[in-house]
Amino acid sequence: MSDAPGPGDDPRQQAAHHAGEAILTLLELMRESGSDQVRLAAARELLDRGHGKPRAEQEQGNDGPTLQEMVRASYREEGEP
Repeated sequence: MSDAPGPGDDPRQQAAHHAGEAILTLLELMRESGSDQVRLAAARELLDRGHGKPRAEQEQGNDGPTLQEMVRASYREEGEP
């Protein structure tokens, strides 16, 4: 029996079928890789799937000040230019 998709197989079903193995692979890479870049990429992928990707500032709208504006305001409050 082969895990290779057949001509009539739905790609989403195939992806769902292998999702557990993919997560385990990402966990192994995050924990065991000798490369910081690989470990970081694997951790990021896991977080994106577990918590969702952070939305870009443009997508969030203007609900409040940006981080840069908050930092500048905190310096002004302390009396610095």
